[in-house]
Amino acid sequence: MMRSLAALTWSGPRSLSEPFAAPRNDTIERILGARAWLSLPEAVRARFERVSPALYRGHTDTRLTLVGRLFALCMFPFGAPLPVVAGENDALVKVSVKDGGMSWTRIYRGPFGLAFQVRSIKRPSEDGRLLECCAGGWTMLLDLSADHGSLVFRSREFFWRFGSVSIPLPLWMTPGVAEVRHTDLGQGRFRFTLSFDHPWIGRTVFQDGVFSDPKE
Repeated sequence: MMRSLAALTWSGPRSLSEPFAAPRNDTIERILGARAWLSLPEAVRARFERVSPALYRGHTDTRLTLVGRLFALCMFPFGAPLPVVAGENDALVKVSVKDGGMSWTRIYRGPFGLAFQVRSIKRPSEDGRLLECCAGGWTMLLDLSADHGSLVFRSREFFWRFGSVSIPLPLWMTPGVAEVRHTDLGQGRFRFTLSFDHPWIGRTVFQDGVFSDPKE
């Protein structure tokens, strides 16, 4: 019963077969386009085309405005798509192939050593664009670009999905336009930045983190 409910509330399409049986995952490359993909550093391309699980260790600095904190706390019981712990924290990022896409689980240590996690799955939509799918049915349709060596994900639309039902969410009901940047720093390290900017209120959430590649 719980497994069936989870399948309905994890939004987005499902693949009938494992999509990444090939030596690499080319989803981001296909959606971004060959020219922009090849403009990215080799280390960035390697992270987003891998098919084997990976564990990245690092440190984050999270800033939440009052409105951003309210959004995070209100959504916490429904899949926790936003970080709820502000300040500087050690963090882990677990990446694996799951449910027709790449699963990204960010784990933070909060007060009293408690662990909090934010998990999402990036996978292609039915029309070949990219979705960011979170527990609880929260979904973002993303635009991709390459900007001076950084891979950039920017939200275009928000949805709430339950099975085959998809309900668009107006931007003012969300924390704002989301932008994620993945920037290689060399020597097996990269910077991850996340921001949400509301059309009326301005910035609500910002997170900056530096992570290291696993030693394989």
